[in-house]
Amino acid sequence: MLDMELAAQVKELWKNPEIQAMARRCFHKKFKCTPVIMEKICASGTRCFHDVHYLFESESGRPIPADACPINCVVSNFAICGVGNEPLRDAQQPPRRIGDCVIFTVVYKVRVWFEFFDTCSNSVEVGMASKVFERELAVPVEDIDGGCILCQPEAVDLCIRRINLDCIRAVVVPRPEGFPCTYPPYAIEVTVEKEFFALESGRSIVCIPTCVEECIDLPFPIFPGECVPFEREPKCDEYCEETDLDPGHCAECPPLDDE
Repeated sequence: MLDMELAAQVKELWKNPEIQAMARRCFHKKFKCTPVIMEKICASGTRCFHDVHYLFESESGRPIPADACPINCVVSNFAICGVGNEPLRDAQQPPRRIGDCVIFTVVYKVRVWFEFFDTCSNSVEVGMASKVFERELAVPVEDIDGGCILCQPEAVDLCIRRINLDCIRAVVVPRPEGFPCTYPPYAIEVTVEKEFFALESGRSIVCIPTCVEECIDLPFPIFPGECVPFEREPKCDEYCEETDLDPGHCAECPPLDDE
């Protein structure tokens, strides 16, 4: 409520003819660029991915049955390699900007629970399959206001954030073409949806528009007798008032009728 009242007061003040005249004088004067070095967002972008993975064996090491029916799928143990305390593995490269993309590597574990008919027990049982997957991803980014002018071009920071990560589909399929015949004949095909936001920032040379001359004319000095008292609107409709010359009136209990 207070923010709305303040906004209304600012709008009303902006309509003042003197303020409008000062603004016009400011805009009509020439500007110059004052270069400063400050932190700036150079580029940013988002991208969504659908990765399809295959699970051929259950956690017990048995092939996925042909009649397996997935009943649940989750993604866990997610990490962006080289970000925060997450180390790089083997020949992985840290997150980097190449051309118009931010490239990074993610790892996560997929777990799928499925029902199947167990001929040994002659009943419907529940099995689980899981596997850790690794993917290198590229998020296209667009320069913001021309990008950055960096004194040290390599001195940039990359911010990568996960927006969405979920298993959206799991179904049993025959072994896809491309896998060796030594693989089991059936697999659980899993689709994982991932969405990321990438941002590049650095200490850039930034142009601050400033006036060649004084932008706003200072108001004339206020002479004695022309000072406007400081006042605020009271919030109470009724109140007890007393002065230093007549104290104690507001301490009466029960209160006396205010005059």
